[in-house]
This record gives sequence, structure tokens and C-alpha cells, in this order.
Amino acid sequence: MGRAPRDADPLPGASMSTAVVLAVLGAGALHALWNALAKSLTDQLAGFALINLGTATLCLVAWPFIGLPRSAAWAYIAGSVCCHLGYEAFLMGSYRRGDFSQSYPVARGAAPVFVTLGGLVVAGEHLGLRAGAGVGAVVIGIVSLAAYRSGSRVGHAHLVWALATGAAIAVYSVVDGLGVRASHDTLRYAVTLFAIQATLWTVGAASTRRVAWWPGRRFVVIGLSAGVLSVAGYAVVLWAQQRAALGEVSALRETGVLWAALIGSLVFKERPLRRVAFPAAAVVLGVALLSGV
Repeated sequence: MGRAPRDADPLPGASMSTAVVLAVLGAGALHALWNALAKSLTDQLAGFALINLGTATLCLVAWPFIGLPRSAAWAYIAGSVCCHLGYEAFLMGSYRRGDFSQSYPVARGAAPVFVTLGGLVVAGEHLGLRAGAGVGAVVIGIVSLAAYRSGSRVGHAHLVWALATGAAIAVYSVVDGLGVRASHDTLRYAVTLFAIQATLWTVGAASTRRVAWWPGRRFVVIGLSAGVLSVAGYAVVLWAQQRAALGEVSALRETGVLWAALIGSLVFKERPLRRVAFPAAAVVLGVALLSGV
């Protein structure tokens, strides 16, 4: 099997090109869309199983044509598979317990805060004025979202699950950013990662429910479509991480929080748009400040 062309290496200190900016903004919209599809499915375990079935099928079909990544990337892939499995478990738990327009922004906004605080505690990195303002903006946005309760929601258990989701996002973002650079090939890394992770999740869900988890046609179409969108969106992110700083890519991707606010308000009718627009915008602003964009 011939080797695929090597992806371009990122240029240290170079600004993001227009193509990269537009691609990552699109990836943020795709990410919010597939999460909204996942939230719309009433049976979360079956829904996430179908999402992973769609992902696994796409990647397993493409794998023989694309090939394996470099050996240096396999340790990152193994770590990332574990992180992504945990991420999906936490995400599923948060969607079972809370509104989309709450859970999604909390999870996505918490991730860069965890990365920043982890650097402060583990690496002794000091927060500058900009980073401190970024943390403050994210916290204000999250607290504002958490403060609202619809009549059907009691307690804040979903916030714990959403924060755990954010922690998993923080870890896999760093692991995959380093892994795709070690691979030097976005497609090979992404297809290998998701072929393994999605297959493991699908087999696990099927063994839990056996044949009883297979739902109706509409449910299947939505679940499989969400799986394809998730692969496409994350492949774009991995491609961008080879061409720009990880923090900049992360910040642009989190504009999906604004899409989530719109979807939650206009599609799911969870609460008025004015109650989520400003908190979601605060989260995006905070991520941008943290990432130095």
C-alpha cells in the first residue's frame, strides 16, 4: 500500500490562513449539529451506539485505502481511544440529565479552563491578565447557564456530567494534537482512531442491549448521520491542528457553543434565546482569551 502524501507541518508563529479559519468554523457548526442530533434521540444508549456504528462503518471501509499512521502515533491513538470512550460516556450522561443549551456550552467551555488550570498546578505556569480574564469569562458564562432551571429540571447533576465531559475533552484535545503531528498524516490518524474507538463502543453497546437496542428507521437514519458528521468535523480539526496552534484551533472550534445556544432555543424550545445567547457568547470570548486569539 503506497504512502499517502504528507500533510503540511504547522509554521511556528504563523497566523492562521483564511482557509483554516473557515474550515474550523465549519467544524464547530458540524460538531454542534451532530451533538444536537444525538440529544434528539430519546434512547441515549441506542443513539450513541448508532452514531458509533456510522463512524465505525465509514472508517473501516476507508481504512484499507488510506493505510496506517506512523508507529510514533500509535501510543497517542491508544490514549486517545480511552479518552474518547470516557468522553462519550460522560456526554451521554449529561444529555440524559440536562438541556442541550446547558450541557453543551458547559462541557465545551470547561475544557480550556481545565487545560489552563492544569498548566498552573502541574507545570507551574502563571496566569497572565488575559488568561485570567478568559477563565473569568468562561466561568461567568457557565454559571449563568447553570443558574437557569426549566420546570422539568431539578438539581444540577447534569452539570457534574458536563464538567466531566469537559475534562475528557481537555485531555483528548492535547493527546490528538500531539498525535496527529507525530503521524504526519491527518486522514490516517483520524481513520485509525475512530475505526478502533467507534468499533469498541458499538460492540460494547450491542453486548449490553443485544438485539433489543435496534430502533426504528428514523432513529437509525439520525444516529448514523450524526456519526458521519462527527468524523467529518473532527477530521477537519485534526487537519487544522497541523497548520495552526492548538489553542487557536480550539478557540475557533468552540464557536459551536453559539450554534448550540441557537439550536437549544429555536429547535428544542428549551428556553428563550436571550437566556442563552449572552452566556454562550461569554464562553466563546473566554476561550478566545485563553487561547490568545
